[in-house]
Amino acid sequence: MIESSLAPDLAEASWKNRLTRYDSIGRRLAWRNFTRDRVRLVISVVGVAFAVLLMTLQLGLLIGFARTSSSLVDRAKADFWIVPRGAKDVDQAGLLRERQKFAALGIPDVAAVESLIVVFAGLKRPDGGTVSVLVVGVEPHGGLLQPWNFISGSPQDLRRADGIVIDELYAGKLGIARVGETLEISSRRARVVGITSGIRTFTQSPYVFTSLENARALGEVPAGWTTYLLVRARPGANPARLQGALQKAFPAEDVWTASGFSWQTREYWLLTTGAGASLLLAALLGSVVGLVIVAQTLYSAVVERIGEFATIRALGAGKRFLVRIILHQASISGTAGYAIGVGLAAVLASLVRHSSVVIDLSATLLFITAIMALAVCGSASLIPIRKVLKADPVSLFR
Repeated sequence: MIESSLAPDLAEASWKNRLTRYDSIGRRLAWRNFTRDRVRLVISVVGVAFAVLLMTLQLGLLIGFARTSSSLVDRAKADFWIVPRGAKDVDQAGLLRERQKFAALGIPDVAAVESLIVVFAGLKRPDGGTVSVLVVGVEPHGGLLQPWNFISGSPQDLRRADGIVIDELYAGKLGIARVGETLEISSRRARVVGITSGIRTFTQSPYVFTSLENARALGEVPAGWTTYLLVRARPGANPARLQGALQKAFPAEDVWTASGFSWQTREYWLLTTGAGASLLLAALLGSVVGLVIVAQTLYSAVVERIGEFATIRALGAGKRFLVRIILHQASISGTAGYAIGVGLAAVLASLVRHSSVVIDLSATLLFITAIMALAVCGSASLIPIRKVLKADPVSLFR
């Protein structure tokens, strides 16, 4: 009885051992077939590496551009944004009356309301050239949005009447070398009182932070008007209920949650303008190039050794064993190519770290790229697999 009860377990263990042994043999055959021709192996790996590099860079740029475009919204400590009706992104909007903030402050669940001005203006460099900039006016004593990542100066320096803060990435573009230099914005003098690091802008018009009152002068915004009202909720407030109350209090404006306005800004710049579509198309092109190169390499390797595959079949090997050999060959190309491609992408991302372009290589992106690389190699295996499965063992004896 005991031996009878153990029989199924022993049979299963024997089957697993055979499967493991066949898999090991398949891996060795795949490695030998692929490494026998070093040139073909190099071509296949380079093809996958190129595809992975292109996909990683383009998707990294896409994510980097998305986060750059909504950086003001993401950095702010506001829970809700009251914006002019129809505003599609944080960099471009109309105006609303600043006195309306008192209507928001009258709602019990509202803890704080601050004004924010974002407006384009013309900046005159010290050498006489002109540059378009985005003037960002914040409340100097406020806490919902201030410049960040200071390498010189502090937010308190914006309390100076003509003080502005720029980012080091655009200092050369603005003709600024250090704190204390002056320039003109809308024919008004502005003095650099602080420099930040890594505050990028999607429009390539650099952000110039200043006080709210100075922003009205530099951006020629009428007194009593603002671009946005930033709202912070009291702890424990119901977000949906508070948004409804704010929308009721501001029927002529749009009330966004911070996350909603952030995604709206990203969608506008990446989808409406076509920038995101071009990056996705380039990533797709990279995957197609890798697919073609790997498929051609695997197919030529199979055609050259079709007799060997027929011999293996004549010796009793099943179709699964042959398919496993081809998939192992594809995995060799995919693994090596992925490692090289991601490594090159990381190097390039590091090289542009101090430029106005950011390549975001997050762990999620690298995982997605790995899945795409495996999908490319797996798809490239379909034609060689079909060729191997059609190999006729009888042809060896003719």
